[in-house]
Amino acid sequence: MKMPFGVIDSDGHINEPEDELRGYLEGPYGEIKNRIHRYIPNADGAIGGGILVTHSSFDTTLGGRLGANGPEGFPTPDDWLRVADEGSMSTICLFPTTLLAYSVITDNDYLVALTRAYNNYIAEKWLKHSPRFKAVALMPFPEVEESIKEMRRCVTELGFSGVFIAAVGFGLLGEKKYHRFYAEAEKLGTAVAVHGGHATAESQRYTKFIQRHTIGFPVSNMMQMMHMTYEGVYEKFPNLKVGYLEAGCTWVPYMLDRMDEEWEKRGWFETPNCVKKPSEYIKSGNVYVHVEPGEKLIPEVIREMGSNRLMYASDWPHWDHEYPDSVFSIWQRNDLTEEQKKGILRDNALEFYGLDNGS
Repeated sequence: MKMPFGVIDSDGHINEPEDELRGYLEGPYGEIKNRIHRYIPNADGAIGGGILVTHSSFDTTLGGRLGANGPEGFPTPDDWLRVADEGSMSTICLFPTTLLAYSVITDNDYLVALTRAYNNYIAEKWLKHSPRFKAVALMPFPEVEESIKEMRRCVTELGFSGVFIAAVGFGLLGEKKYHRFYAEAEKLGTAVAVHGGHATAESQRYTKFIQRHTIGFPVSNMMQMMHMTYEGVYEKFPNLKVGYLEAGCTWVPYMLDRMDEEWEKRGWFETPNCVKKPSEYIKSGNVYVHVEPGEKLIPEVIREMGSNRLMYASDWPHWDHEYPDSVFSIWQRNDLTEEQKKGILRDNALEFYGLDNGS
């Protein structure tokens, strides 16, 4: 099946290779050439004994049955482009895989070096390979001034289309110490992509991956949307574009009702920087949410948020992707108008990432 327009992927992934990333590390970190770094996966995707073992404690592919798998180095940029053509995809906005969990790194000096190395790698190996590739830059978020500098560099010099902040690991993203960062993002007009993750407390002991994955992603996005709204991020920065990714969209109407109810009772006292109903900020037009093709209540979300703030994401090549079928299943839905479906599959992501219509 061929789509009548080029699809925009708001959230595709690469499998970042340790050996290449290590070559981009600067300073003393770049001198460590002969061992697997504790925070970076080796060529097989295994973690070298460090704190990112959350990704190696389960075989998410169930023995290779799920996801898109290939030889060492898969997917290459050319692998991605071949697959993109299967779903009429014109543009892919790239995110990492193992480094989705980079927020658990507690050494801030190393965090700055690693995020810079990853961003340089993406700019050199992917963005220069094809104009169909776009990317979000990793931010060393606890180091706010370094994050501002890196955002400026990536957006104004390296051609990135946004920045990525993990929904888990950096605490609550509405904290006032981060407001300087949001002010600069608003000034630059760059997208801030909050990517869901495993929102698990130390007291929780999930015995199976399905338990953690089911609950963690939507809960992490709920927490961050709530906190950013209550702490005045959307009041102070009305033109800031924020996207909440990889948790679907049908949690949003519930969360808006929940926040409005709490705000009506306690907002006058506890949320001085949230001066309107929380739902008014989320419906204002600058907050975007990713959709899953199987969500039955997408029309209800559109009635709440409007049709121009929902975005398609392939999640390819991860274990739970459904690409290219996910594209076609959205396009063939009979409970959405053609304009709404085109918005989800193309137009809204173009606006969020600030891409040209020809991208």
